[in-house]
Amino acid sequence: MLHSNYLKQLDLQDIVVFLNLLEQRSAKRTAELMSVSQPTVSYCLKRLRGCFDDTLFASSQGDLLPTTKAERIAPYLRVVVESVNRCAEQEIGWPAVDVNKVWQIYAPEYFELLVLPQAMHALGTAHPNVSLHLERLGRDLPIDRLISGDADIAIGFGPGYHQMHPEVEWQSILNDKFFCLTSNPGHGGAGAMTLDEFCASPHVFPTPWLSEKNMVDGWLEKIGRSRTVLARANGYQACVNIIAAVPATLALPARLLPLLRIPENVMVCEAPMGFPTFTLDMIWSKDRSRSQSIASLRQLIAQASARLLNN
Repeated sequence: MLHSNYLKQLDLQDIVVFLNLLEQRSAKRTAELMSVSQPTVSYCLKRLRGCFDDTLFASSQGDLLPTTKAERIAPYLRVVVESVNRCAEQEIGWPAVDVNKVWQIYAPEYFELLVLPQAMHALGTAHPNVSLHLERLGRDLPIDRLISGDADIAIGFGPGYHQMHPEVEWQSILNDKFFCLTSNPGHGGAGAMTLDEFCASPHVFPTPWLSEKNMVDGWLEKIGRSRTVLARANGYQACVNIIAAVPATLALPARLLPLLRIPENVMVCEAPMGFPTFTLDMIWSKDRSRSQSIASLRQLIAQASARLLNN
């Protein structure tokens, strides 16, 4: 049953408009993609805003940027569309997958810690003879391997942290923010770190791809600030262990906090105002969009991510 009478006003086209606006960031491009008029897109958006009691998209420098609520509800609406598409298939259930199939995924440690356990639980139930082979994501997306079919899906960070190729498609599966973990005595231990405290502290960070910097450094550069990096470690827990031993700071994705062992001498506090947020994105080859195997893998990962958002 629907929780609100307003939701009864929604139809499937409204949801598809929402998802296309999320990806295209433009009412004009969404209208062209769906072969409808721009007034139709505007009307659907007006109805969506009323149903969800939120603006959902705000205009900024010619783009329609999603609000926090829009990003939060997006995975659920994707599941709605995917479920309707599944109903049109000849057989209800997961698309057929070859016995002893091995899915090849490129992903950062963030995915391995957060989403992979949920995905493996579902995989064992639905496809006991199928396995996942993960390789650590490098600095660049494995575009050639995705296009050639040597890789099934890549998992990366967004928006805009990877250069996308016109031959791939992508879908954001969850969003996250940062906390600051610090053992630096310069922080008083109450409230958020200030930007000055953050920049003055030595830092450690994990290297989810082979890069000298990460998204935090990119944000600091944009505002004319910088930080001193004490160490680059191969994993999040290794970073936590380092700051437990030496006075330093780690910017840690919030969703990973319950999954790591945090020593008593490490303080957890809010990040400075304006700190970047990010999405976790699923990327695959356009040529394989209709593949039943890729559809199964995408559904597996999307549903695992949706369960995390429900918890």
